[in-house]
Amino acid sequence: MFVVHLIPIFFGIIMAFLRIDVSNLSDFPRVPFIGFDNFKYLFTDGSGVGQRFLSSIGNVLIYGLVTIPVGYVIALAVAMLLNREFKGRTIVRGLILLPYITPDAVMYNVWRFIFQSRVGIVNSILSGLGLIREPIIWLVGDNALIAVIVASIWKGWPFTSLMLLAALQTIPQDLYEAARLDNASWFQRLRYVTLPMLWPVSRTLLMLSVIWNFHAFNQFYVMLGADTASKAAVPSVVILREAFGTLHFGSGSAMAVIMLAIILLLTAIAVFTKRERSVE
Repeated sequence: MFVVHLIPIFFGIIMAFLRIDVSNLSDFPRVPFIGFDNFKYLFTDGSGVGQRFLSSIGNVLIYGLVTIPVGYVIALAVAMLLNREFKGRTIVRGLILLPYITPDAVMYNVWRFIFQSRVGIVNSILSGLGLIREPIIWLVGDNALIAVIVASIWKGWPFTSLMLLAALQTIPQDLYEAARLDNASWFQRLRYVTLPMLWPVSRTLLMLSVIWNFHAFNQFYVMLGADTASKAAVPSVVILREAFGTLHFGSGSAMAVIMLAIILLLTAIAVFTKRERSVE
């Protein structure tokens, strides 16, 4: 399995330093080596490919800065509720996983319909409440990123909640009893007992969420399509368009290498931080 993943990465890195397109793809051994020209092309060409790529990185940063904390808060709240004893708790625990286990193509097409400007549920509710007079176009322009963020939070929070619930069940109840004896409020117990005990799991979830957000693709492609001019375009969509739309495999691979470097850097920082805390 490692080799299966390693081979495409290896060839992708090589292609980033070659002048390769559909005209010479069949003669791969003779493709000319051009060094860092593909990377220079991204930021000096007149077609705006580099600008779209940089904008897409900004979009995915905004996307992550919203989805990660909001999704975590929702997941933590649900996990704390499910950690209590109540009738039908087992059934509810199973039901909350439905958004996460539903195939992406199905889930995001449902959300695409929900955000349709004419017949979508969101505009119908807002119109019924008298909050809007004209339908809001959610899937184009400035509002597109909002629509994808909402759908992504709904899709992702059950997994986070399940992980946090498992961690909550490992917290010794003696800590809460001691806090109650000290007259600690609910917020103080959350701040000084629950959150510190959840930190190892939360840190791992944060690292995974950052990585997943940087290569987010399904939600954007299903809901918005492959329009790289969209104000909600993300790197994975721009790379797809550059490599397989315009057939510029070299520059598309260069974009992928840049994203790989960013993800590896973030992962290294997370691992290094974890080791430093372990030593302390």
